[in-house]
Amino acid sequence: MNHTDILLCNYDHKLLEMLTGKLLGDGNITIQKNRKPRFRFGHSIKDRDWCVHCYQKLAGFLPLNPPKYRRVIDSRIKGGFSELYYVQSKTDPIFAHLKEIWYNNTVKVIPKEFVEKLMTPLSLAWWYQDDGHLKMKGNIPQKIILST
Repeated sequence: MNHTDILLCNYDHKLLEMLTGKLLGDGNITIQKNRKPRFRFGHSIKDRDWCVHCYQKLAGFLPLNPPKYRRVIDSRIKGGFSELYYVQSKTDPIFAHLKEIWYNNTVKVIPKEFVEKLMTPLSLAWWYQDDGHLKMKGNIPQKIILST
């Protein structure tokens, strides 16, 4: 059985949909030498409520640490720093499977066949909330832009 089949057979489909949206958006799998992979996502301080919501929805399925505040010094940003909340998981076998599906060595790639199986209204909503934008012209919506 391949990694996709293992996930689809052994994990809740709703969890996989949320993770798909998150990995298309602001989520990633941390890959460190000689360590097991972990899942992580972060959001700017203005999106704290979304970060907490994601944590609450995913924590019923995954071993996650609660959101933590972080201030990042960056001279390129007006004010010299940014503020964010992030969530990082503990280790779990699901993250090793996701790493194999979503990463080519340490480079994140979109696994088209996996995403095709899990592109649902829920995964699309999570992706949009993370990295989506509604382009307006005046008060008229023109298009939805999804970044990854």
